[in-house]
Amino acid sequence: MTAAYPDWETINARHIATRRAEAIRAARAAAEAARPFGVRVIVFGSLATGRFHRASDLDLAMEGPPGAEFEAQGPVFGAAAMHGFEPDIVLLHRAPAGLAERIRETGRDPASLE
Repeated sequence: MTAAYPDWETINARHIATRRAEAIRAARAAAEAARPFGVRVIVFGSLATGRFHRASDLDLAMEGPPGAEFEAQGPVFGAAAMHGFEPDIVLLHRAPAGLAERIRETGRDPASLE
């Protein structure tokens, strides 16, 4: 009897689920790295909206006291990178108005992601 191998859809779904779980861990680690600076991390993009897919990246916005966001960027990036993601980081106060509005509307606290 030969072993049955999973089909592409099953393999792809498992890959996406594993990658999504790692993205959540990366976002949470980034939030922890930002906390000592008084900076809040907000997840936006496909991870926040439930459209995470095979090629999704990690989109993070940071909001905090002036100057603190700049200081926190390195630690935030490094914390996420330790989990296999090089995040796209947006400083919320410097974002174009439309992007900032979208982040505020759809963004999520990393702790709220499941």
